Amino acid sequence: MHAVFNYGPGAHDVTVVDANGYKSCDPSKASKKYSSGHDEITLASGTTYFICSFAGHCQQGMKIAINAA
Repeated sequence: MHAVFNYGPGAHDVTVVDANGYKSCDPSKASKKYSSGHDEITLASGTTYFICSFAGHCQQGMKIAINAA
């Protein structure tokens, strides 16, 4: 299963975080950051958490948790 993120590069990014980073919008312990504007990410089984690490974006709702079987 893949997740595809399309966005304006330089205006946003896709940052993979753990559950705590997702809840607190804290990218400091991110495992991976994507910034191409068109990212296709292979999902592992379980929940993967993504946020935008640009200041204020996650706090305004730019985050998603995806549960893959």
